[in-house]
Amino acid sequence: MDATLGSTLVTEADEDERTDAELLAAVRAGDCQAGGELFRRHVTLMRRVAAGLVRQQAERDDLVAEAFARVLSTVAAGGGPESNAPAYLVATMRNLFARWSRHENRIDLYATVPEPVTLDGGADELAVMRSEDRLVWSAYRTLPGRWRTVLWRMSAEGDTPAELAPVLGVSPNGVAVLARRAREGLRQAYLQVQVPDAKLPQCQEVRRRMGAWLRGTLPARRAGILAEHLAACEPCHAVAAELAEVNRELPRMTGCCDPAIPEPR
Repeated sequence: MDATLGSTLVTEADEDERTDAELLAAVRAGDCQAGGELFRRHVTLMRRVAAGLVRQQAERDDLVAEAFARVLSTVAAGGGPESNAPAYLVATMRNLFARWSRHENRIDLYATVPEPVTLDGGADELAVMRSEDRLVWSAYRTLPGRWRTVLWRMSAEGDTPAELAPVLGVSPNGVAVLARRAREGLRQAYLQVQVPDAKLPQCQEVRRRMGAWLRGTLPARRAGILAEHLAACEPCHAVAAELAEVNRELPRMTGCCDPAIPEPR
């Protein structure tokens, strides 16, 4: 065996076998990879706990990500646990959930969609604008509460991340990250509300995930299954092709590209 390759394999094995205490100590010493290893080791547990706290998947992801970020930041600064990372992570996440729940109960979101401006194009163009407004509003209402809050406060009321941070109980940087996720979530929802209901049972799951697939955010395996279905199903293929035109008008998500719609068989 090549000496360099053997050394690499031993190093990776040693990293996999490090205890939580060793990984936490490494994070304090500035080892970012140790933080990633802690995340991979305990994220399944955290997601299970989050599922018992909030209903929507997006809210669970936000809760898990923020809890990990806070704990790792505390440890890197010299505080936090020296061992038993799961207990500290779960406690942090439960405390975050309690704080976020209190903040959400004080936020009013009883806003109405503003009427579109009158256009020179006449009644047809005005009808299109009002239809678009209804679609956007329908999509907005499907989002998690925290996403609706950050979108409304930053887009409609003009709040900055620094102004919104104490309202949401996160750092200004956390608000910026949440806003990016919320905007992409709104784009997916905007596409999804335009997907017609499936008449056939085998099409229901495909239609339910079509918005995420068009935005390029589905895991590779699920995306492949969906693409195979589109190649064999003319009605779903027609829906995807029509929405792909809509998606081309939306900003792309960083690191993602438009999926190729397969030709029907």
